[in-house]
Amino acid sequence: MEESKRLNLLGQWIALSLMLVLLAGCARTNHSMNHQPGRIALGEEYIPDGEEAQINQLVALHRDVQEKADRKHAPVPRGQHPKQHGLVRAQFIVEPNLPANLRHGVFSQPQTFQALIRFSNGRGQNDNQPDAHGMAIKLLGVEGGKVLETEPAAPTQDFIMIDHPIFFVKDVNDYVPLMKDFHRVATGNFVTKGFTGLKILLSPNYKFRLLRATGSKRPDSPLQIRYWSTTPSKLGPGAMKFSARPNLVGTPAAPKSNSKDKLRLALSSHLKQHEAVFDFLVQVQTDPVTMPVEDPTIAWDETAAPFVQVATIRIPIQSFESSAQMEFGENLSFNPWHSVADLRPLGGINRARKSIYEAISARRHELNGVPQEEPLR
Repeated sequence: MEESKRLNLLGQWIALSLMLVLLAGCARTNHSMNHQPGRIALGEEYIPDGEEAQINQLVALHRDVQEKADRKHAPVPRGQHPKQHGLVRAQFIVEPNLPANLRHGVFSQPQTFQALIRFSNGRGQNDNQPDAHGMAIKLLGVEGGKVLETEPAAPTQDFIMIDHPIFFVKDVNDYVPLMKDFHRVATGNFVTKGFTGLKILLSPNYKFRLLRATGSKRPDSPLQIRYWSTTPSKLGPGAMKFSARPNLVGTPAAPKSNSKDKLRLALSSHLKQHEAVFDFLVQVQTDPVTMPVEDPTIAWDETAAPFVQVATIRIPIQSFESSAQMEFGENLSFNPWHSVADLRPLGGINRARKSIYEAISARRHELNGVPQEEPLR
């Protein structure tokens, strides 16, 4: 019986790992794409035939997992990055004198945005276990229309990142069978969970290798690690990836702890006495073939396209652990499609995220009996 319980817990652990940051929070050229590689342009997407139907499959699989989830614990957790370390307030300060090719969207002029930042685990509730970790930024007071059709007037811009530079699946076509494995682990019987779990843990297939690498981190503080978008976004007429790099000058070492909540404790301890600073960087696509929009498993060459700082994130001294603030963070939604047109997400994985995030977020808020709305301040 104990062995059965352990294997069942293993299956649940693996299931949660597959919900990793769709972060957030993919190298094969899809032969069904409608354009030939010789015609690829900077910042341009190429949608393969049949992708919409595949995205609909992914949404249905995610929703079925959500509906069959254990309802013993309230509130219903989000589908990605369920464990919150803290939601903090920050300033997002856009750099002056940026070159013209970077001055798009919120980077169009020097300005300071108030921001909310949620730090999280990709899957697990024990911070001592290997995992992926998220940093989701929501800028407030962002003027102009947004690309998310359900919230076109939302005054926000989201940047969602994890502590790994690339995504774990190439495209929607490859994501469908991976999600089917996740669905089997999450909803199948004991035997199905066991066999599928072993496949995920041991398979040499690139998806599982990248998934294991993505979820292998054991940081001591969410303020002392670097985060990446993994997937590309528009930057005006071109494309970019973005990253948040901690500025560790004068930063005290994170306290050592074996607590399952050690990342929240490290965040709290730091912000009681010190501000935290991150450099917000963008990497501009310079070659559409070697830096593809439609395959986020490929790292863009930093020699050909170095990351450039476009903003500074300052997280001032503060307390964030009140029950009201923690509840606010739980109810808040982050979506890469909370974006102005000049910075909208690109590529098939992001097209899938749009539909998946909208569907499961709306249902989560419905189940928890709370409104789904963007903050004004």
